[in-house]
Amino acid sequence: MEFTYGAYERLLGLLREKGYFFCDYHNYAQRDKSVILRHDIDMDIDMAVQMASLEERAGVRSTYFVLLSSNFYNVFSGRNQRNLGRILEMGHEVGLHFDEAKYDFAPDDMVTAIEEEVSILERCLGCEVATVSMHRPSQATLEADYRIRGGRVVNSYGKVFFRDHKYVSDSRRRWREDVEAVTESGAYDRLHILTHPFWYGEHERSAKEVLRQFVRSRADLCYADLRDNIRDIEEFLREEEIF
Repeated sequence: MEFTYGAYERLLGLLREKGYFFCDYHNYAQRDKSVILRHDIDMDIDMAVQMASLEERAGVRSTYFVLLSSNFYNVFSGRNQRNLGRILEMGHEVGLHFDEAKYDFAPDDMVTAIEEEVSILERCLGCEVATVSMHRPSQATLEADYRIRGGRVVNSYGKVFFRDHKYVSDSRRRWREDVEAVTESGAYDRLHILTHPFWYGEHERSAKEVLRQFVRSRADLCYADLRDNIRDIEEFLREEEIF
């Protein structure tokens, strides 16, 4: 499948055609045939808003997972709080994307760290956070099947979502399996599909092109922020001099 909005819309249509109900981590058991759509926001919340808008137009709700410790964005900035608010207003869920690489804990302590980050994200969003996904999970984390807040917060890497669901991911801009073929096959009553909005656009692009455009867009955003904070910044650096 191409990494374009058009291709993703066609996937949503195919899922409907094959009789899947779009569910989340809390209500999937209410349907005989369900698909959970998960989006990890690793680098760019703006791109997540675009994907969320596409899904809203298609009448689909999904779950977006956000990092508290990203070097690429700050969830507490005014811009990103507004963006996350927009995703929630569209009817989607926002959960915690937990980066275990920050910590060097035993499993019991890791659960405490997850719960602390859940509380922080709840203060940021102003609403309850009920779902967690792991960012680049270790094998130990995959096997741990963490119970978070006594099971009240869903662990999307819990065994139920890998044992009872067919899991398909586009990690590193590469589908591990052909998601359209998996959907077409009708072999699975429960699908769990992970995408990363960062890689998608109006037209198909190589990974190199996506990354190059991202770096340039970050420079533009950085310059705009500098302009807001340094009077007459052009005296020191003009925008056309960045590259």
